[in-house]
Amino acid sequence: MTFVIPRKTTLNPYLVDSIKRGDKMSQPISEENFFFFLFLFWIILYGLGRIFDFEKHGLKILPGFLMYRSKRLKRLLDSMSKRWRRLWMILSNVGLALAFGLMAFGIYFLVDGILKLTYTPEVASPVVLTVPGVTIQLYWLPYFFVAVAIVAITHELAHGIVALSEGIPVKSAGLFSALVFFGGFVEPDKEGFEKSSVASKVRTVCAGSSANLVTCFLVMLLMTSLFAQTGGVLIYETIENGPVDRAGLQRWDAIYAINGSRILTTQDFQNYMAKVTPSQTLILETNKGNKTIVTQAFENRTIIGIRAVDYYPSRLGLDHSTTINLYWTLSWTQLIALSAAVFNMLPIYTLDGDKLVQSILERVLKKWANEARVLVNVAFFGLLAANIILSFIKYGLVSI
Repeated sequence: MTFVIPRKTTLNPYLVDSIKRGDKMSQPISEENFFFFLFLFWIILYGLGRIFDFEKHGLKILPGFLMYRSKRLKRLLDSMSKRWRRLWMILSNVGLALAFGLMAFGIYFLVDGILKLTYTPEVASPVVLTVPGVTIQLYWLPYFFVAVAIVAITHELAHGIVALSEGIPVKSAGLFSALVFFGGFVEPDKEGFEKSSVASKVRTVCAGSSANLVTCFLVMLLMTSLFAQTGGVLIYETIENGPVDRAGLQRWDAIYAINGSRILTTQDFQNYMAKVTPSQTLILETNKGNKTIVTQAFENRTIIGIRAVDYYPSRLGLDHSTTINLYWTLSWTQLIALSAAVFNMLPIYTLDGDKLVQSILERVLKKWANEARVLVNVAFFGLLAANIILSFIKYGLVSI
């Protein structure tokens, strides 16, 4: 699956207290070290694959790529498709309607994006290719990887179950890793898929994205039940040797109050900081107790040296670390699920939207279907490329 994320749907757009591009941030690991260890991991893994015969156990290792074909997972799909076949038929029909809605929304999003990026960039939603370590900061990666795995596996399992319930054989199923991406795959029998009816084809094709949309809504409901309303601001970046950094506060620490004034949201934080002067002493109430800092000047503003987002405490009384990790895992899963649901239904080659359009065109246009499919692919790839290029021109290399 291809993940392209609209910037303004991400994780509550960043609150800027003080930091500008180029400021030195406190980082647990540099991008250079990350890519070095990633390269070293794949070299070692590939070397082990050359020494030992893993393929007899269903494990295939190539440079930067790993695939595990699971007979147990395939049997599970067979069992589930037979046990609740009537349910899958109902859900796949609902998913078909959802998929057409997702395709329509995706087209609207891209067209609207070009217009806004051209004429009103201040309200546009830049489109960003997700490249870990480049457009996604390293501290998001654990949550990002878990979210991608959940979304990809859910997506592929939905394809497999619906295919089997439609009588389309599945050759294999399993898990894979490509460089830094993890996911699942289901491989329907190509001949069986081609011989199936148009209705069976489109229901199978649309199952993945509709499952992602359902995942998004379920996660959203789960987050609503697990987390309370905003109860402070959560630090996700600090200026190295800045006021907050010197006080011992780090990424994922929360600020609840300043000088006794309750800070419930990032807007509360900004409103309070607008009245603060440089070199003023502030007492921050945090998850690590009270911290005393001295503000500093930054251009025409007074800062404490952080980037932060709204903090949502747990309704279950979980400890701070568990709350943070659970919240961001679910938040990224919701974001990736929605992005995958929408963008995967675009009629662009390799995406499910292309397979859906192809199945319909083959039924309607017959011998002209391939030519029409190419035209549709080119048009929508151009729309997507235009959004990415215009986003880069207007905002540079946007980093989430």
